[in-house]
Amino acid sequence: MPYFLGIDIGGSVIKSGLYDERGVEKGVASMSDAAIANHVGWSERDMNVMWGSVCGTIRQLLDTTGVPAEAIAGISFSAHGKGLYLVDRDGKPFRNGIISSDNRAMPEVRALKAAGIPEQIHPMSYQQLWPSHPAAILRWFKDNDPQAYGQIGHVLMAHDWIRYRMTGHLGCEVTNISGSNLFNVNTGTYDPALLALFGIEDIGERMPEPVGSTECPAGLSAAAAAETGLKAGTPVFGGFFDVVSAAVCSGLADENRINVTMGTWTIVTWTTDHIPASDYPYTWGRYCIPGRYFVHEGSPTNAANLEWFVRTFMADVNKPYAECDRLLTTVPAASTPVQFLPYLFSSNLGDNLQGGFYGLANAYGLGEVVQSVFEGICFSQQVHLDRILALSGRDRRLRLTGGPTKSRAWVQMVADIAALPLEVVHVEQSGCLGAAIAASVGSGVYANFVDAMDAMCPPARLVEPDLSLAAPYRRKYERFLELAKALDALPPAV
Repeated sequence: MPYFLGIDIGGSVIKSGLYDERGVEKGVASMSDAAIANHVGWSERDMNVMWGSVCGTIRQLLDTTGVPAEAIAGISFSAHGKGLYLVDRDGKPFRNGIISSDNRAMPEVRALKAAGIPEQIHPMSYQQLWPSHPAAILRWFKDNDPQAYGQIGHVLMAHDWIRYRMTGHLGCEVTNISGSNLFNVNTGTYDPALLALFGIEDIGERMPEPVGSTECPAGLSAAAAAETGLKAGTPVFGGFFDVVSAAVCSGLADENRINVTMGTWTIVTWTTDHIPASDYPYTWGRYCIPGRYFVHEGSPTNAANLEWFVRTFMADVNKPYAECDRLLTTVPAASTPVQFLPYLFSSNLGDNLQGGFYGLANAYGLGEVVQSVFEGICFSQQVHLDRILALSGRDRRLRLTGGPTKSRAWVQMVADIAALPLEVVHVEQSGCLGAAIAASVGSGVYANFVDAMDAMCPPARLVEPDLSLAAPYRRKYERFLELAKALDALPPAV
């Protein structure tokens, strides 16, 4: 039986998983790869340590599963989007890699916005402007660290760096690089006009060729085989952006479904065969299925905010998430005016918004506060969902994936606030499984992603909304939006 190795490169954890051709998980190994924050707003990692973590998880996985390296028919990747992984002209990293939560380029983003650049780039890149976009970070380097800027030999994304270490081939995978603000989504190429708008025209010659999700530009090198314990020559495929990986695990192959992923980021994704005209600047990319595009709305406003709350205020609880679920049952839904703004990392409603509580009073206890944290995360998610529903129509089926699907209270709240039924797909490791699905298609075990999804994706559980809560939740959601708008008008505290 062939196995497929899926490597998930998150912002803080590296995971490797083995799956058979039915999507059955043989095993998963993980290693922490904690972010480095040498300055306020910076979020980095040592690129060589990152490679060592990938090798470590693979060796551990082979040891614990007993699967021989010869049984692995293909390797692929799922990786965080945005950020920047630079190497010099010899292919060596000369500084830390930059993770998608990095905000150092916010001054450059504000200046570009003031100059009207977002309106000029969107018809080409179909991206909004974030400080973690490679284009924005490159502009930051040119303005603030010209010595490092001059050392750049090749611009890579997270999984491009690992694929390069595995194969020696330099390339930028399409689903991820199409979200870089360096890439013209219409033409499928890097665009000199985009680079000029960011003032980084000379970067064009340092961009490696695009690589498809199921394309195998090279096999595993002998050196990488020695470090990982894998077999030299094993096919290594392009992989994809983790948003696409979650969509694949959710079975998104046509216009009929919308996927909502709840993780560190909230991500809402829909796929179609064309980019419809719209007055709103939606974020689009090239999908892993040829001829299709994916639109997504996202922000780091989900589980990491709850994890911060639990770590800060509930550290002595043995099972904090189960305790949160219990506390939610002690308070009627949408029953208090307490609001939580889940903007500890960034905001999807304004550049100046920061995290915080509003409406606390001495009559409220931990139940009301926990309820507000869950609601605030769901309200921020609903902002994204409303935007995608406005584009796709409300007759689409919603698929829900991500770690919080283990919380029935949280899932029910998502359904109640959206006032729509949810098809909940619990995938313990969507990054690893999605990458394994890409490898199964690239290796030819399945002819296309549709066949692979049908065979390897898990079944869904239906959750119906409590429509009696639609009106009170809508009122509290509108109040949430009003509060965010008012606070965004204030200058940031830090």
